[in-house]
Amino acid sequence: MTHPYIQLASQGKNHWWRYLLGTLLTLFLFVAGSGLTLGLFITYINNDGNPNTQVLPAEAVEAGGSLISGVAPIILYMVYNLAFPFFLLGIGLALAIFHGRKLRSLLTPYAQISYRRIWQGFWVFFLLKTFEIMLAVGLAPNDFTLNFKLQPFLAFLPVLILFTPLQIATEELFFRGYLLQGMGHRFGKWSAIIWPSLIFMLMHLSNPEVASQERWQGVTSIAIYYFMIAAFLAWITLKDNTLELALGVHAANNMVTFLLITSVHSVIPSPAFFSTREIDAGFSLIFLTALWLLIFSFVVFRCLKRPLPSAESLSANS
Repeated sequence: MTHPYIQLASQGKNHWWRYLLGTLLTLFLFVAGSGLTLGLFITYINNDGNPNTQVLPAEAVEAGGSLISGVAPIILYMVYNLAFPFFLLGIGLALAIFHGRKLRSLLTPYAQISYRRIWQGFWVFFLLKTFEIMLAVGLAPNDFTLNFKLQPFLAFLPVLILFTPLQIATEELFFRGYLLQGMGHRFGKWSAIIWPSLIFMLMHLSNPEVASQERWQGVTSIAIYYFMIAAFLAWITLKDNTLELALGVHAANNMVTFLLITSVHSVIPSPAFFSTREIDAGFSLIFLTALWLLIFSFVVFRCLKRPLPSAESLSANS
């Protein structure tokens, strides 16, 4: 029996070339949007007459530094996230042009989206991730510096709340929605988990956290971490039969990281509670991540079971 969430792909046309063209269109618009918004901002920085703001040379970026220095984190966060409307537009156009189906078909086979389920995923993972970071600070206090300043933190918070849902929803709709359903419809459940997760991992290997690693163990562990998170989000999407939990987990992971810990090697430095000079990843990262994901699965699927939807709700969106 075809999985109900994957079966949503049957609402539209599913030739392999449609997914290929849809993926290329989506990524093209995302890259173009990134280039446009970042390019305009770099042009502004180069001509603003402020000696404190500058675009760093390629050598510094390749070593794991940020592309732009002297700019408030709140501004950088907004600039980097301005590419996601282009990403979302690409997904919508791909579905409309090549598949003839609606964006909502990437979310759930049920008649209604369960916002309660999104919040369950968010808070359980938020608490686990907070505990992980506080444990790291407690075990190695010399590796961290108190970075908290009330005014920048409070200014950054509403921007984080506003832009994070756009960012994570777009990524989830593409990786655990469009690609997962397309792969699953043609090749089955395990291909739906593995291949989009590999693409997710590869797209995140350009992050400064990876470039800053001096040992192969660090690069390898971060790559495995990205794949684990992506595969886990795909697995809980199929197990829960909707994208809701993945949306909550992804939002919690991003928000708690930006709020609690930052580094010069972060994708976007933030006014977080703590800062660290080095992101020294190792294979312990893999073990701890597996532990948190196991605990999350137990809590969400054993303690917070969602009520089974009626047959009518399953068929209403098919």
